[in-house]
Amino acid sequence: MSVDLSELKLSDFPPCVRLGLRKLEEVLAMPPAPHLHDVQQHIMDRYIFCCRDSRSSKIRAVGPVEELVVVRELGQHLGKIVDTAARNSLFITLFHPSSHDPRTPHKLRILSALVSLAIATHNVSVLEATAVWMQQVCCLSSWSGEVCRGLVQDYFQFTSSSPPHFAAALRALPTMAPLFTANLITTLSQLYAKVGSGEICERPPETLVSTVVWWLKGVPGLPPHLALAPLTHSLPGVSLPMTAVPPIAPLMKWCVEAPFFENTNNCSESQGRRSSLPKLMEAEGFFDKATSAKLGPSESTNLYSQLHLSILHTLQNVPSVRARMTQKQVLCPKHVTSVVDAVCERIRSCGPENEEVINMSLDRLAQIILVALHTESLAGSLSDMWDSLHRLPIKNRLITTLLATREAR
Repeated sequence: MSVDLSELKLSDFPPCVRLGLRKLEEVLAMPPAPHLHDVQQHIMDRYIFCCRDSRSSKIRAVGPVEELVVVRELGQHLGKIVDTAARNSLFITLFHPSSHDPRTPHKLRILSALVSLAIATHNVSVLEATAVWMQQVCCLSSWSGEVCRGLVQDYFQFTSSSPPHFAAALRALPTMAPLFTANLITTLSQLYAKVGSGEICERPPETLVSTVVWWLKGVPGLPPHLALAPLTHSLPGVSLPMTAVPPIAPLMKWCVEAPFFENTNNCSESQGRRSSLPKLMEAEGFFDKATSAKLGPSESTNLYSQLHLSILHTLQNVPSVRARMTQKQVLCPKHVTSVVDAVCERIRSCGPENEEVINMSLDRLAQIILVALHTESLAGSLSDMWDSLHRLPIKNRLITTLLATREAR
């Protein structure tokens, strides 16, 4: 089946972007054929992600200003597609990443700007398609992280001159796009938690922690298990859905390592970050006392205690959504083992004299694992996790109780 591209060849930038998106959507709706993949790539390379002049037939990469035009055209086109499956298929084709494709960084930069604009303009269609894309590339992947890194700069490093509607946009996310919000939490928390990397957790900005706590506490009218959304949503237009990863593991790493934050060498740097938190959000009533312009150790501890409680509540809600879950696994044992290993490293670096800090970390660790076991949220082989718990340099009462449950099983 041939594809007529004559109209595209006569178009300039930016109309070629608009026409290219329409033609790509038509090609994706055709019955599968070997040559159509090359046609799809040709349309994207020459008419959507490039700047074209029909008179000189010259094609060049879009510059920063032209990228904004591409972002606008993408947002408008995706927002008009009613068929969710068709929209998801187009989105995944447009932004399919590959470590061997030199075009991937450019596409991810455009995607990051597109998502940032979608949050500000409440473009639900783009946010829902992005949520599906994030699950397909894995929310813990570097690709998803690269897209969300730009959102940290746009939305979580506010100054007093930041637009007030940014706070309102963040506040609306759980109601507007729950699956996107849950996947966003996973990726944003992984940027700092680094689960599975063998590294300790980097201290996240307090603004980000406060936002996540606010989201997870629950929004009136929505069920109190936002973090479980990736496990209960189908993905229209996706033939082979990837394993969903809820944000529990990276958030767990935040919580159990948080007691050590005040003792690290980055403390002064972290204080600098905290001092620039947005007062505009306080005026909006967006955060509670925990998000004051400068948090001391006790307020910071309270913030992470709220996050810890939200994780426990999420795990307690697993049985209520079990029947609707698309997979059995909620917490990956390998990820939990990675968290325990990070605590081991923290304790060795901290020294046994910091008993209060160590006890708080171990209590949070043990409580989360105990609730996960009780709700059957940990699926698969747990032997590595138990071995890692046995290697903890210090074991308090709750850790000892946890280890005793293994012997009782």
